[in-house]
Amino acid sequence: MSTLAELRDTIEADLKDSGNAIWSTAELDHHIRHALRAYSAVDPQRLAAVVACTVDEREYALSDISGALIDVTDVWFPYDAAAPEYPPRRPPWSLLNGALYLEAVLAPEAGESLRVFYTAPHTLSGLDSASATTLDAAGEQVVALLAEAYAAFQYGASTINTVTASGWTPRHLREWAADRLALAQQELESIRTRRIRQQDTRTHWPLE
Repeated sequence: MSTLAELRDTIEADLKDSGNAIWSTAELDHHIRHALRAYSAVDPQRLAAVVACTVDEREYALSDISGALIDVTDVWFPYDAAAPEYPPRRPPWSLLNGALYLEAVLAPEAGESLRVFYTAPHTLSGLDSASATTLDAAGEQVVALLAEAYAAFQYGASTINTVTASGWTPRHLREWAADRLALAQQELESIRTRRIRQQDTRTHWPLE
């Protein structure tokens, strides 16, 4: 998987600005960050964590599970990683002011744990101190397309009624950016559709 520097190089090449004559690395990083958020909103990381329970405590801070959490998708309680039950027990739960609240009939006892399934934003190695890239190749392509579109739109807006030495005209930039954005949106829609189908497959058993 690519690092921030490698993805930025790809974007600079597509923008024909490898020398950063038009877009600074800081500007490109801003657009990459924006693109990463947009991609994560459609296809976030899907993670799980085991949380040690406190006796009689029903409320657990989500910040203890993940520093950047989007949503909780499922909770298993009680959960024993050494001997997980099948099917797992899924108690009622709710999210209250950034905390997970267990609404199980019985409160946690000593030694019990809960397993939380959640979504989180993707990270790109080198961006905002991230140490790993969690995007796959398809995700990287979408992020690059989005970042390129954002960069072109930004520069096009700033050069309206001006003459530039870059070879890009405002109209050319808008058209090029719109094409990149359309490609990215097609990929995002394809990903969204695939995720919905995967979820349907998991939750609906075929009839025999």
